[in-house]
Amino acid sequence: MKIWKSFTCEWLVKTTITFNKITAFFIRDFLEELSYPLAFLWRCGGILFRIVTFYFLGILVAGAASPQLAPYGGSYFAFVIVGLALGSFLGVALTAISNNILTGMYTGTLEAMLVTPSSLSTIIFSSVVYQFFSALIEILIFIILGICFFGLSLGQANILAAGVLLALALLAHLPLGIMAAAFVLVLKRGDPITLMFHHLSALLGGVYFPIQVLPQWLQTIAFFLPFTHALEGLRQAVLNGRELAQLVPQVSILAAFAIVLNPVSLVFFSWAVRLAKRAGTLSQY
Repeated sequence: MKIWKSFTCEWLVKTTITFNKITAFFIRDFLEELSYPLAFLWRCGGILFRIVTFYFLGILVAGAASPQLAPYGGSYFAFVIVGLALGSFLGVALTAISNNILTGMYTGTLEAMLVTPSSLSTIIFSSVVYQFFSALIEILIFIILGICFFGLSLGQANILAAGVLLALALLAHLPLGIMAAAFVLVLKRGDPITLMFHHLSALLGGVYFPIQVLPQWLQTIAFFLPFTHALEGLRQAVLNGRELAQLVPQVSILAAFAIVLNPVSLVFFSWAVRLAKRAGTLSQY
């Protein structure tokens, strides 16, 4: 009994310390965002521009694209809004960590953080909590603007299934961002890799059009992208109200990506940190 109480107290202390670190990172990034007061307005303006563009494009293709859009409710505007929102969210997963690594190199704080008692995984995930919170706000802005001004209807959406798919999509894509950050540590550049993967996912994963219109060989490539399954599952949950039991293929594939890639990416990042420490290049860029 004493051993159990000791273990419980130790776990609570460690959990509290980790939570305090995550909160500190969140507050730091939030205060940094506040120092650029127009940044939020520019982001809202960019979202509005994309929504208006695809709203009128949806009017243009409404009749011609209806057979391909039938499995998603028939509305091109709703189809593409879900794709844009998810693409924006997962873009953060691909770039946030590497951007923070570069910022740490520029400011000289990266080396100091890596010699603290905090675990490597705590530093990695804490550094992007605010970015993902901000990305969720962007998704809400997409939805609110679409509903209030452009007639977007999501009354049939299954919120639980959408939330689970969004979380699994994040876990499946975050390892790719961690690997990009490892490349930044070693090569001082990671953007070309993440940007290429992000654009490839958007093109082949079905952000702008159903993947069924692609040639078969491109559909085969698309199958091996986690984004394809995340977007398909999210659209079915949001546009058709599908439950988790009806989305087992997408959930299983995303879970497999997450289970396999997360440990691999952390090992790869640890190796990159050790290599950078030996070379003494943590503060070089």
